[in-house]
Amino acid sequence: MIYRRPTDVKRVSDAGLRRFFARLVYPGFVSLGVADAAVTDYVVDLLARFTRVDQLYRIRNQRGQRLETIAEMLMEIAQLWSPERRYSMDRELSLRQHCGDYALFMSGLFRAHVEADSLLEYYLMQGQQAYRSVADLGAMAHMPGSRLFMALSAQFEPLSGALDYVRKVRMRPELIDGEYSEMVRGLNG
Repeated sequence: MIYRRPTDVKRVSDAGLRRFFARLVYPGFVSLGVADAAVTDYVVDLLARFTRVDQLYRIRNQRGQRLETIAEMLMEIAQLWSPERRYSMDRELSLRQHCGDYALFMSGLFRAHVEADSLLEYYLMQGQQAYRSVADLGAMAHMPGSRLFMALSAQFEPLSGALDYVRKVRMRPELIDGEYSEMVRGLNG
């Protein structure tokens, strides 16, 4: 399979994308025993959000350059702690959440590409750790949602596998027509 960056869907509404992914993800996750409603809602929202390339690559470094790999995101997190920069917990939370989201999206929907680069274990480990850090930092700051990120961390590998399953079984191009068919062909390479 040749990796293609996710198709940027501009003509479909956010609500339409969310409904589309919900119709595919909910039954797929339930059939695999991944039925936590809050986690499934988060994953559906993530898919709808990251289908738009500007959201997938929305995080930028201090120079304004897009961060396109987990390694780049981790380097940016490390730089938050350098003496030359003023630390921002909001920035760290945003970077870590995006890192977890990116790892889940790529390892779930683009698993063949991630595996071809021998990065699956790395993505699984970094995604799980990113969500765990968001949960821990959020709990320290008494922020709502910490439990959700703890659940995302604890279930990261099964969630990634469930997304791969949903892509293979429920997002097959021959099953999808209309306004989402081009996007699904892009997901299936």
